[in-house]
Amino acid sequence: MKIKSPSSAIALAIFISGVGSLAPGCASSQSQSSVQIDPPPANAVANLLNNDIHPITAKSAFSPEENILAIDADMRYFVEENVPAALSPRARLSYLLDAMVRPSQLGLSYDPGITFNATETFYARKGNCLSLSSLFIALAREANLNAYYNEVTIPPSWDMVSDNSMVFYKHINVVVDFGEDGQEIVDLSVDNYEYHYPQHRLSEQEAAAQHYNNRGAEFLNQGKNDEAMRYFHRALYLDPQAGHIWGNLGTLFRRLGHQQDAELAYRQALTLNINDQVAISNLSRLYREQGDTEKARELEKVAEEFRKENPFWHYTRAKAEYEKGEYANALQAIKHAIALRKNEHRFYRFASLIYFRQGKRDLAVTYAEKAAKLKVASSANIEN
Repeated sequence: MKIKSPSSAIALAIFISGVGSLAPGCASSQSQSSVQIDPPPANAVANLLNNDIHPITAKSAFSPEENILAIDADMRYFVEENVPAALSPRARLSYLLDAMVRPSQLGLSYDPGITFNATETFYARKGNCLSLSSLFIALAREANLNAYYNEVTIPPSWDMVSDNSMVFYKHINVVVDFGEDGQEIVDLSVDNYEYHYPQHRLSEQEAAAQHYNNRGAEFLNQGKNDEAMRYFHRALYLDPQAGHIWGNLGTLFRRLGHQQDAELAYRQALTLNINDQVAISNLSRLYREQGDTEKARELEKVAEEFRKENPFWHYTRAKAEYEKGEYANALQAIKHAIALRKNEHRFYRFASLIYFRQGKRDLAVTYAEKAAKLKVASSANIEN
């Protein structure tokens, strides 16, 4: 658990896509894409979400409804018992956080694979970043604190979650606003970001859209396509400008064998964000499956250039090779990452770990010391 002053955040958003030439990324760390995509017809895009017109979605007409910040009597009692109302706002924040993380009380734990609303998170006592953020905001408001979602643009991070899918993470956390007395950033998740990353306030509607998107992604990985369709529909109803959700819908259509609908969804994702590397990679695979090799090659070239230029892609590959015990390959990949971004302390720290596994203690110490110096320098720049 962390509390920081005015700039940082907590919450995690999942982006699902097929494996293969997948190359997701954040706009802050990638070059502008040179790909040219014709926007899909507006009426065709609208039909993808029209249960009365589209035969694939007709059986998914029921729309899920969740108030992700709703609380019940037990949650109100928890706040009443642990957060004295007479305290100052900052003191109330400290008491609330202590009660939420202390093992003898709520004892929350971080689980990146679970998306819950606030009530579910309270009883499960675990959840991903978005879940923990929702619970904190709900309880903080019950304690008369002004809390809201905060989205942070972090470097690309992605992981395999099954044999045929990967997730790309987005980071969200919480800001507590004390008015003239300043702000505090609350992080209930793992420390996987730096406080200098760009960030902005996220509306509750946008956060709810991400909640439905995450749930839809979880259903998609479980093979529950009808449920996934319902949740992606709800997410896009709340935030139709979220290109990554259109990309997820495209992946669902593609898995269902409806290639034309998948193409429309991927093109809509790229119309909203031409630099969406997940959509670029998935659309290239779709074109290759359809036999359109010219379009596929054009997109594959863009995806390949992204991989070559993105240090975090090499970092991801280094971790994958390390997990397989292929330390030489892991070292080669992390050196590529360091060459592209020489001041990223995580790269040196991981290189140190690889050298340690190889028995090269002197190099391990050298890289560990370099990582520590870069992290201190980064913190000093933030404070200044």
